[in-house]
Amino acid sequence: MKKLMITAALVVTIASLGYSQERPERPRGEGDRKARVEGQQRQPRTPEQRAQMATDALEKKLGLTAEQKTKVYALNLERAEKMEKTMKSEREFRKDQMEKHKSLMEESDKKLSKILTDEQRKSYEDMKKQSRDRMKARRPQAGPRNRVK
Repeated sequence: MKKLMITAALVVTIASLGYSQERPERPRGEGDRKARVEGQQRQPRTPEQRAQMATDALEKKLGLTAEQKTKVYALNLERAEKMEKTMKSEREFRKDQMEKHKSLMEESDKKLSKILTDEQRKSYEDMKKQSRDRMKARRPQAGPRNRVK
């Protein structure tokens, strides 16, 4: 009897683990990335649009008066415009950094190429190609969030 109870508990545990691994498909919202048609990119929102969305959400959740809504919109707009400037400067900084890194790598590769034999150089180029292929396979398709502008 004891073995039967242990066996039953084991079967129930294994079955529940199997079911816990499957996640039910959740309904996708209109703004969900995977719900969009492939190849179609979401247009970036303007600071005014972002401020309006944030204000509408607060109005809905907090029941703002018309006067409060006007003040909250002004505050959200100010924040959205400052964030836009910050994001733009960060994008430019990342682009500059990537260009610097790329030029350093090219310079280093030229110097290394002078040191290596022809056979070693060919092996090194193959290694770099394999590394690039692995990186491409790991990274998701380049979408609007993955591109450096």
